[in-house]
Amino acid sequence: MQERAVEEVKLAIKPFYQKRDINKDEYKEILRKAVQKVCHSKSGEINPVKVGNLIKAYVEKYKHARKHKKGEDSAKVPEDQSEQMKISDSP
Repeated sequence: MQERAVEEVKLAIKPFYQKRDINKDEYKEILRKAVQKVCHSKSGEINPVKVGNLIKAYVEKYKHARKHKKGEDSAKVPEDQSEQMKISDSP
């Protein structure tokens, strides 16, 4: 059953990886989490539509987290650069 779940999840996640919506580490993490979730579902069935929706939700979650993580980092960089400019501009 787990092998079938892995195949379904890989099938659903592949387009997102090919479009570079997620990177290799995120691919691995989503694959691991999704397979666990599918295998431990109460229904015991592997529904491709539900797997697709699950993968889509995970991809959106990871894209959102990455966007906000970069936002925090980029917000700090201009402050540092402006201070460096002040130091280098002073005689």
